Amino acid sequence: MSQPAWIQPTQKVERPVLKLFNSLTRTKVPFIPTNANEVTWYSCGPTVYDSSHMGHARNYVTIDINRRILQDFFGYNIKFVQNVTDIDDKIILKARQEYLFKEFSKKYSEITNELKQFALGSWNSYVAKNLTDFKGDFSDFESWAQSLNIAEKAVDNPKIPMHITAAKKALKTSFDLNEYLENIKDVVVPELDRLYGSTVTDPEIFKQTSSYWEQRYDEDMERLNILPATVTTRVSEYVPEIVEFVQGIIDRGYAYVTKDGSVYFDTTQFDTNEKHDYAKLQPWNKADLELLKEGEGSLSSNDGKRNSADFALWKSSKPGEPSWKSPWGQGRPGWHIECSVMASDITGESMDIHSGGIDLAFPHHDNELAQSEARFDCKQWVNYFLHTGHLHIEGQKMSKSLKNFITIDEALSKHSARQLRLCFALVQWNNQLDFKESLLNEVRSIEATFNNFFNNVRGLNNDYNSKLASGQIISKKFGPAEKNLLNKLSEVQAKVYSSFCDNLSTPQVVRSLLDLIQESNNYISAIGTEIRVQPLLQTAFYITRILSVLGFQNRPDNLGWINEDQQDGQGSNREDTVLPFVQALSSFRDFVRKSAISKDDYKVFLDATDKIRDVDLLKLGVVLDDRNGQNALIKFITEAEKQELIRQQEEKEIQAQEKLQKKLQQIKLKEAKENERREKAKLSPLEMFKQGDYASLYTAWDDNGLPIKDAQGNEVTKSARKKLTKLQDQQRKLHEEFNGH
Repeated sequence: MSQPAWIQPTQKVERPVLKLFNSLTRTKVPFIPTNANEVTWYSCGPTVYDSSHMGHARNYVTIDINRRILQDFFGYNIKFVQNVTDIDDKIILKARQEYLFKEFSKKYSEITNELKQFALGSWNSYVAKNLTDFKGDFSDFESWAQSLNIAEKAVDNPKIPMHITAAKKALKTSFDLNEYLENIKDVVVPELDRLYGSTVTDPEIFKQTSSYWEQRYDEDMERLNILPATVTTRVSEYVPEIVEFVQGIIDRGYAYVTKDGSVYFDTTQFDTNEKHDYAKLQPWNKADLELLKEGEGSLSSNDGKRNSADFALWKSSKPGEPSWKSPWGQGRPGWHIECSVMASDITGESMDIHSGGIDLAFPHHDNELAQSEARFDCKQWVNYFLHTGHLHIEGQKMSKSLKNFITIDEALSKHSARQLRLCFALVQWNNQLDFKESLLNEVRSIEATFNNFFNNVRGLNNDYNSKLASGQIISKKFGPAEKNLLNKLSEVQAKVYSSFCDNLSTPQVVRSLLDLIQESNNYISAIGTEIRVQPLLQTAFYITRILSVLGFQNRPDNLGWINEDQQDGQGSNREDTVLPFVQALSSFRDFVRKSAISKDDYKVFLDATDKIRDVDLLKLGVVLDDRNGQNALIKFITEAEKQELIRQQEEKEIQAQEKLQKKLQQIKLKEAKENERREKAKLSPLEMFKQGDYASLYTAWDDNGLPIKDAQGNEVTKSARKKLTKLQDQQRKLHEEFNGH
């Protein structure tokens, strides 16, 4: 006997395909890794010579988010390689200049004329080189600088504001040596380097600088919760491989050696080969001399270059620069060759993904592509180039070279790592991000929405478990409202999948999660006492999972993210945790017991319940939400939320006190007026014009006490008597009111 035929199901809706914005096409294209089980990924790492800044944070956090999505959502095994550039013109200059300035400062114990003269000479050289429009004496500089439209000048030369700031700072009057040295540093170090840079030969000086800043970078990345690379490569540990790689390019006919022992890549030879194309990423920039010059570094001599677009694979070292042996003489690697060699050592002759900031696209990444495709004689070294967008601060481009950057440490002193990650997730990874107050306000609002939702769900779940523990039987049957919420969850899950497939669109994903929270909140508000916690738990679990995919650390119970101020790294014991709550409960019990024995009014007990709710438990980070006909909902809140509630209570108390004081002042004023009337009422209307100020005005009165003659013996006029009668009537009423007549 055979089984009945099985009908294979068919999908009602096809799942979307993952597409990424590829800088090699400038379009979204399907992502197809070479190996279905593993994605090889190389990402440009830091050049370690200064503090990491918000531009780095945007790039590395964004790449971390993308990496996590491919790894934790789509399930790819990622081999993630990132370099550390510890040999570079910027590092050499920084190390050399810091060393020379330190030695220079040691020579002085006070501000001498010699020091002032050197500073002035350095200032003149600095201004002559960097602010060529200024032609006057240093005493004229301040007024000249004020006359400039700096914003307009900065359009043509972005470094103008930095140079003006340095020059003005150096002219500040100071009588403190340390302050004076700090003021003149920016204008003095170029001159010191010009005079003595070639004498700095100790390799440790350069190594100490790069090692120090690499450590600071690692610390910043850890604070931002960025996953460490699968493999981290350092340029200084790859010099033999770089030499071998460069020789391979020479052997293929795409590089040449100059008289000074440098090796340059021949872009013309490469670009005219029908198999190759130079500047694949940004071909429109291949003739941009400014970008080409910047890509070569400030210490490059460029002697012997055949073409302006040719770039250094190996630089001959001059005095004051670190050097290594090579077939072409003592020298050091060029900037672009480093990434090609280190990436290829781990990923082989091709890779799936290469990432970095958009500012590196040309010439750095284009040069990487050219030299690697020349070395391996291949058409395509990288399959997908992912470039993160620029970061602007309140509309202004941030740059370390312009010295207008915010360090990661500074940013984390004002905003949490979670807020920064959420900020970056709200903007598409390959779009420009403007880090401004309006975006931060949106981040805080969204963060509060997530926090409130997780607090409510955990509170409802604790309430549910408490009822079960007390023996209550609670229905688990889903009605239309619960089914509707589950349907909404399914819709959002489909939207999130589609959004991730659409170029890893995290802004769309976050919006979908917020929509799901709104639906959940609507359910909680509408359902009342018949609430079912199960669909809310499933919703919270899913939202937590997606937030975890984006790199937000989640709680062990998967009901929300970890609040950074509640992470317990001290291993506190049970007694330390419980004691504050037991003390609050014990104090409440003592008060209630004492009041009950004294048979106090019931309001005393209500006030006590308000106090433990609004003061004692709030101090412990617990909020009780009173509910009609139900037990109070218990919620655990963050330190920030607690402080905000306390602030609101204090503000409310201040307003209440102000209202009370105003009321008391009104009562006091009313009492004063009443006393004044009472005192005035003691005077008989028959005697009122015979006493006080009136006594000197009149000499005769009638039987009713009204004046009939004035002080000169003249009869009081009819109109005057009419006014006096009116005053007497008023006094009579007041007198009778208070004296009972």
